Amino acid sequence: MSQVVVTGIGVVLPGADTKERFWAHLRDRRSQLTVEEHESVPGGRCAVGRVQDFDPARYLADLPEKYWCKYPREILMFLAALMNARADAGVDFAQLDPERIGLFDGVARPALAWWYERIRAEATGEGGGWSRKDLKMALPGQSVGIAAAILGVRGPAYTFTSTCSSGAVAIGQAFRELEAGNIDIAFAGGHETPLIGPLFAMYGDAGLISAEVDDPTRAVRPYVDHSANAFGEGAVTLVLEREEHALARGATILARLEGYGYGNNGYHPTSVDVMGVRPTEVIERLLDDAEVHVDDVAFVVGHGNGVRRSDVSEQNYMRRLFAEDAAHRPLVSVKPIYGHSLGCSSATNAAAVVMMLQNNQIASTLNADAGQAKKGVCHWADAEDPTPQGAGVAMSYGMGGQNAALLFTRGELAQGARVAKAS
Repeated sequence: MSQVVVTGIGVVLPGADTKERFWAHLRDRRSQLTVEEHESVPGGRCAVGRVQDFDPARYLADLPEKYWCKYPREILMFLAALMNARADAGVDFAQLDPERIGLFDGVARPALAWWYERIRAEATGEGGGWSRKDLKMALPGQSVGIAAAILGVRGPAYTFTSTCSSGAVAIGQAFRELEAGNIDIAFAGGHETPLIGPLFAMYGDAGLISAEVDDPTRAVRPYVDHSANAFGEGAVTLVLEREEHALARGATILARLEGYGYGNNGYHPTSVDVMGVRPTEVIERLLDDAEVHVDDVAFVVGHGNGVRRSDVSEQNYMRRLFAEDAAHRPLVSVKPIYGHSLGCSSATNAAAVVMMLQNNQIASTLNADAGQAKKGVCHWADAEDPTPQGAGVAMSYGMGGQNAALLFTRGELAQGARVAKAS
């Protein structure tokens, strides 16, 4: 089976459209959340992570404008992250076999914002009627279909809808296609643009939106204060390749993707496994399949949305996995930086793990006060030794009992494991 490596990262997130800016936000714990007026939430205001002043022409200049100019913002944001990833990886589509390229996207609520605005327009008489154009614009799965048509990609083009784990599932499925040798290179990740009234109304009614509006940087306080969610938007794409393909074209390897694990809780459509049993099983099986010992996992980037049951579940799987060592293995959340971007959030977690390994530094969780942390777990890097010695796991939860985990290494650990196995 082929070894899979990461050779590029493309982001379109609040305040960040390069992997360097993305890393600076994580490293320096700089929240990009702001407060907006939303009549759908109690009090009429809430914190959000919005991509401000998004200009698709800035990212899609290499593509004929007539091919993309009429598409909705959601599709354009997905295309922008994909093209950013292509540039970061130094990929020239003209030099690749189109049959050996794959596109894998994860989105929890595809076309939700577009359909909401269209239906509102029709209800007020401003829509101009329904037409076949509406089919092309906003069918679920159109993101990869449109990208494949524009770029001439003839390999697999899949959209995965697995709630908040969608991006991780997309990356995991790309990993499996690459590992099996079915394709040479994949663009995989997630996107979401959910910041519309009905979403805020539904989550607000369920008590799942943070009440913090005075200081948006404090809106998401995971693991220690259980603030609930602040929602965000964005798109994240990883370039994944078979290692021999990456080396042959002289690509820079950012990290190795060692494995993907998934398992459903199988007992409730919305609730998480508070005891952390099922996510523990998923991660343990992932490590076993990748032949990586749990002691070699230096940190976990978790779901970390600030909802009590999810927070407690994650703290429990950390204790189950690492026992007493859990107090020295950071469980990190990036949602205080960008908000909860639903299907994109798990792809953001994966990118965060890669950047921590690439930069040889574990980022700490913003708003996780050490004085409030539960005994036996930690959410910040060791001030004396913040260097990740080994592997990192990107973990995500999703409604429907979803548990998806991705395992990355810097490479040294993977090479050692292969040598040991061969001997």
